[in-house]
Amino acid sequence: MTLSRRQLLQGVGVGVSAGLIGLSGSASASASSSASATRRVFVHPRDGLLGELFGVVEAIGGTPLLEYDNFEFVVAEVPSNSLDELRGDRRVSFVEEDDETEIPSDWSPSLSDILNPPDGSDCSTHPDQRPSWGVERIGANEVDPDGSGVDVGILDTGIASDHCSLSVAGGRNFTSDGVSTDYEDRHGHGTHVAGVAGASDNDLGVVGVAPEANLYAVKVLGDDGSGRYSELIAGIDWCMSNDIELISMSLGGEESSSTLDDAIDAAHSAGHLLLCAAGNEGNNGGDSCDEETMTHPAMHDDVVAVTAMNENDTLASYSSVGSAVDLLAPGTDVNSTTVDNQYAQASGTSVACPFVTGVAALVWETREESGPGPNESVREILAESAEEVLGTCAEGDGLVDARAAVGDERATDGGSQDTDRAGGFFDGLRSVVERLADLLASFFDWLRRLFS
Repeated sequence: MTLSRRQLLQGVGVGVSAGLIGLSGSASASASSSASATRRVFVHPRDGLLGELFGVVEAIGGTPLLEYDNFEFVVAEVPSNSLDELRGDRRVSFVEEDDETEIPSDWSPSLSDILNPPDGSDCSTHPDQRPSWGVERIGANEVDPDGSGVDVGILDTGIASDHCSLSVAGGRNFTSDGVSTDYEDRHGHGTHVAGVAGASDNDLGVVGVAPEANLYAVKVLGDDGSGRYSELIAGIDWCMSNDIELISMSLGGEESSSTLDDAIDAAHSAGHLLLCAAGNEGNNGGDSCDEETMTHPAMHDDVVAVTAMNENDTLASYSSVGSAVDLLAPGTDVNSTTVDNQYAQASGTSVACPFVTGVAALVWETREESGPGPNESVREILAESAEEVLGTCAEGDGLVDARAAVGDERATDGGSQDTDRAGGFFDGLRSVVERLADLLASFFDWLRRLFS
């Protein structure tokens, strides 16, 4: 069978795009002998003519790398000296750099002396389960919902699928480190994040906020903890195609991207809830409301941006702050899972984010709807049930509170402003129907009397 270009691009994905670039380079080594000779960019079509972009890119000596299921643009490697020609083509709307993203800075975990077993490979040697201080602080260990049936995409360095305290439902690799089906974590960051959100309630090691949620390892950061916006967008695209309700991103980039914004807009419109670490760029204190140290995509309006606090209810000094902050969560010295079947203590807004993701899964479970859809209602519940801790802009709506969130009446009856409006509409419609019925009854009564 001959694969179409679209199938071929989807099949290889970003995961082996470096190989495609290499093939292109071998054919014209003089044109791509150094990294500076080419640029990796997003190419947007004019008037929706996506199919014509491949010919446009190839005509200037470039290589198409990736096409998405849900977005109308492509990623390509093009000669630097041909960028102006590409931008000037009548079939191209605009071209944008594919910038870098990575785990938040200063993430330095330490192996836990208390939790680590003498033989990590033998689950029977793992210590008895104990919740982290963060799980206890937000009351996640005191609620009945456990995230059952809710899909959570951990967009990160992958997840260690053989960890005794984790159950991985599946995933996809969009980096150049391994094939597309290899979503194993060789860094540790993604596994730690996954444990905070949903480590299993199996009496071993640690337990996550939503231990029965379905965790998906969406590998958008390489084994060194770095990646590109195109890989992050590929992860969002995959979550959309697979109806993954919650999209958790403990990562960030310095540069804004209208292409990334478009992807977030589309995912949000499709009913997914996106959450992101605010960044570890620091602050001048909780009262510094004029600071803007957050990274992207946490700054996007349709993303729940999470800052971090210490165990003594103070803002963590490393935490980024800004006007786009939505919620506060525990982020300092949190025990969770890591690679090699071990446990580690780590700090950062990347740790805080999955606490909020976990609570979102608890609320999502209680909703009447299934699949993507109630993102705005769940976000509203998280915001309005949050606990005021700092009393400043640095916490957004406050500390995420699992007890209050799942106890909110809208979490169990599916109610929201939207459904209230819908209820009002149907009440009005019912009134009209009843009035019509009365009028018809009167009419038929008049006819009966007329011919009797």
